[in-house]
Amino acid sequence: MFESSLGEKIAGLYKDIDQKIHRIDSIIERLELIPLTNAAAPMATQENIPHRPPAKTNKVFVVHGHDEIAKTNLEVFLHEIGLEPVVLHRQADEGLTIIEKFEKYSDVGYAFILLTPDEISYIKADESKDDDARQKEYRARPNVIFEFGYFIGKLGRSRVCCLYTGDVSLPGDVSGMIYKKFANSIEEVAYSIIKDLKASGYAIA
Repeated sequence: MFESSLGEKIAGLYKDIDQKIHRIDSIIERLELIPLTNAAAPMATQENIPHRPPAKTNKVFVVHGHDEIAKTNLEVFLHEIGLEPVVLHRQADEGLTIIEKFEKYSDVGYAFILLTPDEISYIKADESKDDDARQKEYRARPNVIFEFGYFIGKLGRSRVCCLYTGDVSLPGDVSGMIYKKFANSIEEVAYSIIKDLKASGYAIA
């Protein structure tokens, strides 16, 4: 008897679109089960298999160094917007080696890399110089850089968000990356993070 409000109409439209997307996803998954009837069809090889986007999930991986405050700040922020941050040391070991555990829990659709100034380095040529004369550089932990590269290779640059603080050195050979700098809190770059997550298909609360 009463005409639906504009809000109800929009909600209904979103629900209808979501149902159609799920239906399409279901059809795509079942296509792989249909055998090829044409004997002349080319065999699938690693080269001609198209890259498939990660499965829909609310999990995101958090790579971090020794800055516990920045890590916790990021975790809390991700929880607040409805995502489930995966932090490796919080997961069960299950008798796995570090690399096995990392590979198991890295099955996500998005990764956050926290670059924090955890180490100080200088070139070997400066070793004999006085400490004040050495050209020093603040760097993230080596494992953070390794996992940074791993996720770029696995997910692509558009699904990796690199956050940094302080005077930490940024990797010079990762072109096309957008680095987000914060001083005291992740909230400083919250809008930019949410915008990137939505562009990657995440439903943000």
